[in-house]
Amino acid sequence: MKKFLGFICLVYAGIIGYIWIFDQLKNFLAPTMQIYIKASLIPLIIIGIILYFNEHIHYKFKITDLVLILPLIMFIFASDGRLSTTFAEGRMNFNNISNKANKVKKVKVIENNIDTDIDTDTNANTYDFTNPDFEIIDENYYELANYLTFLVEPSKYIGKTVRVKGFAAKVNKYVSGNYIGIGKYGITCCAADAGFVGFLAQLGNHKVKLNKWYEVEGVLEKTKDNAGYDILVLKIINIKEIDGKNEEQYVYSCYTYGDGSCSEVDKYNLEMKE
Repeated sequence: MKKFLGFICLVYAGIIGYIWIFDQLKNFLAPTMQIYIKASLIPLIIIGIILYFNEHIHYKFKITDLVLILPLIMFIFASDGRLSTTFAEGRMNFNNISNKANKVKKVKVIENNIDTDIDTDTNANTYDFTNPDFEIIDENYYELANYLTFLVEPSKYIGKTVRVKGFAAKVNKYVSGNYIGIGKYGITCCAADAGFVGFLAQLGNHKVKLNKWYEVEGVLEKTKDNAGYDILVLKIINIKEIDGKNEEQYVYSCYTYGDGSCSEVDKYNLEMKE
């Protein structure tokens, strides 16, 4: 039965090699964690070869050994490992973040009648998006999306222009009215801990389809979430559907990109507060 164990080791080594070569590790693990799975490749090959070919090793099969094939079954059904966008609504935590970020007195909010500073008659011609104030890219996505939504003193950023890409998700649990979420999945360790990271966006007269991918240009405006805290939302000025297959679905903390300097965040000189 040791041949079975050796075969399993070689199969898993092959799977790791496959997803590494075809750049699919990012669909399962954050960059900072990938080194560990890559490092297991050689030991798995060595152990597999020894177990499969060495006749001097004896092993008695136990029924519990069948658990070793469960990761193989999960991999088969996982396809390319990309988490479906349909799960986004269940992986949001906007209210908990806003409760921590806003150190202001909670106020009573009447559902569907939220106090807001949004100008619903915003003229699209008023704004120039050739060089937006905030260009949200993967290298700054994780930090800027949270920072520009949950601020103790948001007034400084009201009216700032933003361009961002992401998929559309329902957010009516967190803010009432004609809103959607535009974002991606943020990962700390692996796909299992993925959570929605992005912007609460006011649709206005724009139409979108949930789970589809869009490029959005908009301006930051203040409103209150369903818990009664001040937040910034993105009032959509321009929106167009894009091909999500060409987009990275997962984003990570800025230090995992490039040289780890977080330069794409630092260049905005944000006033970070504890």
